[in-house]
Formats: sequence, structure tokens, C-alpha cells
Amino acid sequence: MRLKKSQRAEFFEDDDIVPAKPVPARLPSKPFRLLDLPSEIRERIYHFALFTPARKSALKKNGTVGASAKKSKAFSPTAQRIALFLTSRRIHDEASYYFYSTQIFRLFPVQDFARMPTVRQLPRRHRSSVTTIELILGNSWTAPPKTWTVNQGLGLHDMVLTRTLKVFIECDPSQPIFEGFRVSKEYYTEFAGRLMRQVLERLPGLVQVEFDAYPSVHKNGSLMTRLLQETRDFQKRVLWGPERGWVDGEDDYDDPAEDPADAAIDGLRASHPGVDVLAESLQLVSLGTETVAA
Repeated sequence: MRLKKSQRAEFFEDDDIVPAKPVPARLPSKPFRLLDLPSEIRERIYHFALFTPARKSALKKNGTVGASAKKSKAFSPTAQRIALFLTSRRIHDEASYYFYSTQIFRLFPVQDFARMPTVRQLPRRHRSSVTTIELILGNSWTAPPKTWTVNQGLGLHDMVLTRTLKVFIECDPSQPIFEGFRVSKEYYTEFAGRLMRQVLERLPGLVQVEFDAYPSVHKNGSLMTRLLQETRDFQKRVLWGPERGWVDGEDDYDDPAEDPADAAIDGLRASHPGVDVLAESLQLVSLGTETVAA
């Protein structure tokens, strides 16, 4: 038999009723103290904030030539980066140093639609954070731009932390394939050697120079010989980049029977960056010639 509600209440004493537990008041949350973290962890957080793209279009390469193009990182949205820099003066200094010290900035522009600013375009206060710069040679070998000058406005004297200069050579116009198109055999070699010397004179803390090139450029060629001589005159360490595959103690002398197509292709890339289709055609002609000869 079921009891009515009023009858069921008579079976319970007031002491048997368990009162509901009071809900504790919510304590205010404390701010997260980023600056209390070790510097290694802060840098990792800055990396995520600066280099986490929000869309696939941000993954486009920064140009097509040299280490500054192949090793560039995709940026996070502009608003996200600005918000990080505006957090506080100390976070601005740490995050901006991390950003500029991990990028490779070119000394002079080349026509491959790179989005990164050149050294001359950097704010003066941030030049002292740059650790690696790049000089791309071979571009516009028939008439080097007049703006490719090393002067006070370039700001190399401000780059006290720059330790590595990367030099990428697109072509060597002193090779026989360029006869009839160049000003003279040693014209571009002299221009590049003089430019290299002026750069080395103005970098106070430079330690090493890394050389790399397209396949047609040879270590024992006129251009590379001059650049290596300038580097050693300033007692800088010589390193070799990954694309060309040079190593210490080995030369790559030209084979007299070598097909000059590689040099022609590299020359086209350097003078007209938009001729990839023509370059592929030259490669096909070269392969066809080899097949017929075989």
C-alpha cells in the first residue's frame, strides 16, 4: 500500500533530512604569467604565435631563389602578430628579436616576387637582431641594377649580430656560352667581386660565408674563384650550401664535351625569371640530342 505524501513525511524526523551542500563561491582566476616561464618555452610560444598560418594561401614560398626562399616560414595572420608585439614592451622586444633573428633577409631584391623586405627596407632598430643575410648574384648579369650599391643607407654597420652571409649564384657569365651577350668576359666577375668586398668590409661580426649555386656554376670558374678569394682575404670561414653539393678539397672542372644547356638555362633564369617554360624546352632539346648521339 502506498502512503500519501503527508503520511510519508511522518516516517522521517527532521534530523534525518540531509541538507544540500552549499556551492562555494567561484574564486577569481589569476592571470597567466608568461614572463615567469623559462626563455626556451617563451620562444616556443612566440614561434607558434608568429608562424602559424590561418589559411593555405599563407603557405606560398617567399620567392624562388636561394635559401631565403626555400627556408622561409609561413606567417600567422597580421593581426595576430601585431597583438603579440603590443602586449608589453618586454614581450615586444623578445618576440621581435626572435622573429628577425630566425629569418634570412636578402641584401638586394631579385625578380622572383619575394614578399620579405630586403635589408635596406628593415627598420633600423631591428637590423641589430638579424643573424643571417643573403646575396644573390647572377641576376641581371647584362646590366646590374644601379641600386645594388653598398653605402651608409644599406645599414650593414647596424647588423652587429649578423654571423652568416649566404651567397647564391644563379649563373656565371664568364662561361663561353655567354659570349656575344655579355659586356666582356670579366665584367660581371669584377662587379660581383667588388660588391662582395664592400659587403665584407661593413659587416662587423661576420664569421662565415656559405656558397651555393645552380648546376651550371663551377667552383673553379672565374666568378667563384674571385668570390672565394675575397672571402679568404677577409679571413672568413667558407661553407657550402646543399643545392650545388660542393665540398672542401674537390674541384669540378668543366668537361670540354659538356652540353652547355645547363648554363643557358641558368642564364635565362637569372635574366628573365618568368621563362621556366622555355627552360624546360631547352632541357628537352638537350635530352633529345643526347638520345640521337647515343
